[in-house]
Amino acid sequence: MLPAASYSVAVLADAHFHDPTGDFGGAGVVVDGARLALRSWSDTRIAARAFNETADALMAALQKIAALGVRHVILAGDYTDDGQAENTRRLVELLQRFEESHGLQFYAIPGNHDIFGPHGKDVTTRFVNAVGETVMVTSDPKQASREASAIHTAAMRCAGQPAGLMPMARFGLFYQQSYLHWESPFGADDQPAARMYDAVAADGSVTHRLMDASYLVEPEAGLWLLMIDANVFEPRSGRHDASRKKAFLGSSDAGWNALLRVKPFLLTWIADVTARAAVLGKTLITVSHYPVLDPFQDADGSELALFGETSIVRRTPSHEVGRALIKAGLRWHLGGHMHVNSTTSMTTVDGRLTDLSLPSLVAFPSAFKLITASAKEVSAQTIELRDVAADPRIAAVYRAEGRQGEILPLGAFLATQRRTHLLERRLINEWPHEIIALLNDRDASFLVDLAGGDIEAFTRQHGLAPEPIAGCTAIELIADAYMIKTAGPLAKNWIAPDRLALCRALAVAFADACADQTQGPSAFLRRFLAVLQCALNRMDADDAVIVSAGAIQAAAGSSPAKPPRYPAAD
Repeated sequence: MLPAASYSVAVLADAHFHDPTGDFGGAGVVVDGARLALRSWSDTRIAARAFNETADALMAALQKIAALGVRHVILAGDYTDDGQAENTRRLVELLQRFEESHGLQFYAIPGNHDIFGPHGKDVTTRFVNAVGETVMVTSDPKQASREASAIHTAAMRCAGQPAGLMPMARFGLFYQQSYLHWESPFGADDQPAARMYDAVAADGSVTHRLMDASYLVEPEAGLWLLMIDANVFEPRSGRHDASRKKAFLGSSDAGWNALLRVKPFLLTWIADVTARAAVLGKTLITVSHYPVLDPFQDADGSELALFGETSIVRRTPSHEVGRALIKAGLRWHLGGHMHVNSTTSMTTVDGRLTDLSLPSLVAFPSAFKLITASAKEVSAQTIELRDVAADPRIAAVYRAEGRQGEILPLGAFLATQRRTHLLERRLINEWPHEIIALLNDRDASFLVDLAGGDIEAFTRQHGLAPEPIAGCTAIELIADAYMIKTAGPLAKNWIAPDRLALCRALAVAFADACADQTQGPSAFLRRFLAVLQCALNRMDADDAVIVSAGAIQAAAGSSPAKPPRYPAAD
């Protein structure tokens, strides 16, 4: 018997590509004779991701992929900064260059930052135009009229669907002659008119005709890429004008939870594809922009209990999503959106599903996944972009604005940015003010006291030296916990061993997922340490092999799906 064929596919999520050399209506600052459209250092330093460094990050990732000899590259949504026409145009040019120079083949699926509804949306931002000064750049004439110096340009407009997909058409979204097979949930016709469905508001009062961008492609014999458009635009009840942004619930918080309501026909198609893949012996790789399982594995609901209805809570897939996909025969999936490096599994009586949550190229920790898949096993390698050099022109603009210190390569830059974002925004906005006030100016030993322990007994029991504890503030250690939560196994590359040891000891000694956070700071901290314990477990997990032969064979042995049912087209 011949060995099962193996395929290598690189999967990049949340590249958020912005080309500083693009033409945004003449906006920008001249550096070394070149005009650059850059966000300010004050915006950048506390943001959750990079802006100006994204083009270099994507370039570096593609160069690594080409050097590895990998041909197939999936862009798992949010491939642009915010869908701006100029960024989309420049992205297409970059991808085409890598097609021609390195033989790469790209397959894209949109995310919430790439398109908006059927008619698009205006985008407004501020670019540096002089030292310490910025200018508004917008596609919205009303916004432009409010500021005399504003630049109004169509280059900032984010298109709707299908118009916003057309520049990316050659990257899997539409049929190409080189493909051995291509289909959408509606059949073999790739034209937008043949890929429409009725999106209905929750109360049935509004229906909008929208396009679904999902597709299945076979780029080489035996490899199937199932690309699911989980970028759901759910009509708002009573909002009949589809050209208005408020006609739809925000896609950022929708994802698979909304897909079950608005696009249930995709589940039928997924079931059909998985059954056919099993019968035909295809290696099936399934990708969407959004996760299908909770990447934080917060089974106790601690995020909601501690911090309320945060964006993480709103974006977390419900258990119904996993159950529905397992019933449809899906056994593994990759998705981005939440900028988290994590591997999560769910098991029901119908089978087991594994979800790889993809880190962003331009948020801590900057990385992408290299998937090696066959009919027998699926493995994943996480490749970091630690050493991408800073652009000296961008660094010069930051310095002119007042940035101090060493100019860092991408990995260290994003780690520093993430920590600043946590300390100056996340903790201030989410944590109770009275607890932050208690922690300010305290070293890490105070966390032991607050949790109800004795520092001497604690250090003795866990074999910890007192110096690292005294040399670390309580707030910094909480930031470490968030870094672990986001980075998963990659956190070991960024947090010092003595700090990791202290985090482990605190979680082991005091974590309590049942603590009532409303009963004061001590209970709040113990509940948070339960979140840290879960993050440490994820960090220590071996996720190199994500699906074994047994799981794949179990899926292959499941009962065939019913023939797909497609929504009626006009």
